[in-house]
Amino acid sequence: MEYKGVVKGNIIEFENPLPFENGARVEVFLTLEKKPRKGSPQAILQLTNTLTSEEAETILRASRECRSIDQELWK
Repeated sequence: MEYKGVVKGNIIEFENPLPFENGARVEVFLTLEKKPRKGSPQAILQLTNTLTSEEAETILRASRECRSIDQELWK
């Protein structure tokens, strides 16, 4: 069986539920995930030199809009 998760201290939070009862003893073999999580900064950086200028500008514009402050909220 293969399950993916995120390490948080000494705990691994799995993306999907495990098919075991609470308290079940298991043997675990760990490896680092080889590809970055979809949409993560690492995944976006891997796109360097693969995007057209238009695609790069669209991503940059969208990221700026996410960070902008809506001035209407302050009125």
